Amino acid sequence: MSTSVDQSVNQILIELGVEEFEFIPLQKPLSAQHFQSWIEKGFAADMSFLRQSQAVRSDPRSEFQSMHSMIVFRHPYFPHPQSEGFPFRELKIAHYARGKDYHFWFREKLQKIIQSLKAYFPDEQFLAFTDAVPLMERDHAYQAGLGWVGKNTCLIHPKKGSLFFIGEILTSLHSKNNPQTLPDFCGKCTACIDACPTSALKDDKVLDSNLCIAFWNIESKDVPPSKLRQPMGDWFFGCDLCQTVCPWNLKLFKDHSNFAQETSANLPALEEELRQILTLSNKQLLKLLHDTPLSRAGGRGLKRNAILVAVHHALAGLIPHIEPLRDDPRLGSFATWAIQELKDL
Repeated sequence: MSTSVDQSVNQILIELGVEEFEFIPLQKPLSAQHFQSWIEKGFAADMSFLRQSQAVRSDPRSEFQSMHSMIVFRHPYFPHPQSEGFPFRELKIAHYARGKDYHFWFREKLQKIIQSLKAYFPDEQFLAFTDAVPLMERDHAYQAGLGWVGKNTCLIHPKKGSLFFIGEILTSLHSKNNPQTLPDFCGKCTACIDACPTSALKDDKVLDSNLCIAFWNIESKDVPPSKLRQPMGDWFFGCDLCQTVCPWNLKLFKDHSNFAQETSANLPALEEELRQILTLSNKQLLKLLHDTPLSRAGGRGLKRNAILVAVHHALAGLIPHIEPLRDDPRLGSFATWAIQELKDL
């Protein structure tokens, strides 16, 4: 019966045109101990939600007791599949965030798959997730044979690179599938570690969030410490450096002529985008970006990031728009620092 369930699920998804997936039993992540050690060493910075969800991440069966299996999916985000209408073209933004928020559209795709599965298995349960519950998605995707975890801590596939989202459908169906995991093809390559300007990548596939650019311009509510401001460069939201230098992604970039992340910025256009961010109210900013990942940083966080980019590009013309932020309870000293930096350049 279990074997026929595996075959049925695979056939249904293939008929739906789904290509990058694997149906596997729900089990304890292989890296649970590694995650616990990472937390204990303080590498999660102030992301308390990671510590609070540690038990569930270490064994999802404790939370989803009626679920026995999961279907793990890969979905490429380069070029971004939902980029139409994205308001910023000059700001340096991680590729996954250059369009509509995947939490919405990717989950909608998974929900449609669930509808088809329910037609075949009406008495079974299905739940769709993508980076919205405490699941160690990369670990489960590794168990599913969809990639290996590289030195940059991203899941990498030899043909698909690492520029993809991971999603999953948990189900009460029983799978006995045992796919072959992929070997680690990173070898002696250290391109990602060498490229990180803040030295956030450590040995043994460890990322220190305290030094990570993406932590400071997305997750943190504070301003970056002085020692990181120059190394952070002009990254406005997120950071792709450890992926763009990865040899397994080079073919993806060569195949798409619209890859222009490393080209020189159009400074007048960039300045205009920064001016818009600095002059809109926090509420207006979140309304503009409500359906994009950028909303996660909040209005104040986006203005903080705009200030840092302005300093990096020596855009002194933005000083009048940074001045009002001197009165902000969180950004005041940061705005004062930036204004002095721009005057001294």
